[in-house]
Amino acid sequence: METITTGKRLKALREDRGLSQSQLAKKADINSRVLQTYEQDDRDIAGAKLKTLLKVCVALECRLEDIVTDDETLALIASYNRR
Repeated sequence: METITTGKRLKALREDRGLSQSQLAKKADINSRVLQTYEQDDRDIAGAKLKTLLKVCVALECRLEDIVTDDETLALIASYNRR
């Protein structure tokens, strides 16, 4: 069974919205090469700047939890949301 990585999840969200990498990068105001490295899991998106992650979320109209799914980050998000 194939593991769904964060990069694959990001790519699927982008494709579900009918966007190319360059379109999403432009919409999120980030470098397209950075987006490409996240989608290919060459860079860990969980280590990305919050500003970058939020730009991608706004552009994709999704929640941060839809992209970043590591346990530590999800626990922090849940803790923040309970405030």
